[in-house]
Amino acid sequence: MQLLIDLDGEGPLYMQLYRAVKNLILAGNLSEGQKLPSTRQLAKQLSVSRNVVLLGYEQLKAEGYIVGGFGGGTRVVDHLPDDVGNRLALGNADLNYKTDPVQLTTQAEISLAYWRARPQLNPNPDKHLNYDFRYGDIDVDSQSVKIWKQLSSRLFNRHVHQYGEPQGELHLRTKLADYLNNTRGCHCMAEQVAIVNGSQQALDIIARLFITGKSSVILEEPGYQAAKAVFQAAGAHIIPVSVDQDGLQTDRLPPYRGETSLVYVTPSHQFPTGSILSLSRRLALLEWAKQTHSFIIEDDYDSEFRFEGRPISALQGLDNSGRTLYVGTFSKVLFPALRIGYVILPTHLVEPFIALRWHADRHTNTHQQRVLAEFITLGHYERHLRRMRRRYQGRRDRLIEQLNHCFGEQVVLQGTNAGLHLMVQFKETRLKIQEAEIVQSARKAGLGIYPATPLYQTPPERLGLLFGYGAIDEADIAPGIALLKQVIESFHS
Repeated sequence: MQLLIDLDGEGPLYMQLYRAVKNLILAGNLSEGQKLPSTRQLAKQLSVSRNVVLLGYEQLKAEGYIVGGFGGGTRVVDHLPDDVGNRLALGNADLNYKTDPVQLTTQAEISLAYWRARPQLNPNPDKHLNYDFRYGDIDVDSQSVKIWKQLSSRLFNRHVHQYGEPQGELHLRTKLADYLNNTRGCHCMAEQVAIVNGSQQALDIIARLFITGKSSVILEEPGYQAAKAVFQAAGAHIIPVSVDQDGLQTDRLPPYRGETSLVYVTPSHQFPTGSILSLSRRLALLEWAKQTHSFIIEDDYDSEFRFEGRPISALQGLDNSGRTLYVGTFSKVLFPALRIGYVILPTHLVEPFIALRWHADRHTNTHQQRVLAEFITLGHYERHLRRMRRRYQGRRDRLIEQLNHCFGEQVVLQGTNAGLHLMVQFKETRLKIQEAEIVQSARKAGLGIYPATPLYQTPPERLGLLFGYGAIDEADIAPGIALLKQVIESFHS
């Protein structure tokens, strides 16, 4: 008999044959008990070896679609499940089938809401934009990539194929402790450092470490929404505390209420305003944590890029009561895809933190940890930082120059002394009402600008825009800001 079989060209021939026959059965084109061609006949028809047909038939038999063979003929099974004959072929299956409603947990519902809001909080890159000031992106250094590849090849050996330590590779933790003590004013030992898959995982584990149904978390207003999402999904009560030019307003911190609280801060370059938490407020925050039996999460997400003024010691280095958890990441420094971050923990929290981490995903990629440790040991990391600081400072200086040139007294610039973005506030209140129209008009003109409003719990009174300069070419900054001026002026007419 002849059997019309269409091979899809994907994978081994016997699997193509298997899928083709299975789809004919599922679609009802081969009925129950129907005889199939012999292996010799089908092999000749398809111009393939007999072994291909034999293997395909064996797979179909193993899954219960056909029976027989060895001289007795091969046929479709006599009794398929009731719904099989009514199914469409797999390639045309309707995957939008309906199931009974699922009752999600509160944590899942909150996480889903933030997931669906991601395009507003963190827009995807748009290749159709001529000038894109998207914040959060960085410039990947080709020289460092070349060195990284060389180290990756050299260090890829049999030892990286085994399970690693949940706390992270000791060599990397030792190098990190030395580096942070010397450059960030931290006080820690390798035993206090835990390696994680980026700062977001660190926040998730910290939330599971502390948060119960009665917990509260104090967040900067405006602030980092991905942190808020983690704590809110874990069941915490969120308390916003406003920031000004000196960072978190510590005089507005709530009094002790009988349970442990967390306060999440970005003191070295507040996100998104860029303000730096003053020394007096750092000491006040540490004293508040001590008096209220609370803990501080210090997120030092982009402190490596500082262009003006002397660095202020990390909160962790000023803390003499073990109340600070210092979180850092290499995403903004090397490559976002690297997914290596770290936490400095008070000694008594190391073991429970590692236990929670082990329960989640065991450990961070061992090979990449060893490459990073070697990258630091050989001095490549510090040389990389020097190159990138010069590059980013040139872009920052150009951006400030053009904003001042095009807008002058119409705007206030914030967070210009560090990091990879700055914030621009327009003094004219009427522009805030037209925020959505301004952003859309700019996008139609090929310009990507990003409002700060989604980062506030209480919307601001003035139009604020975040300008990232980590990934934009320096040559594109002047024409991009000139185009912004045209867009803004069109709303004055």
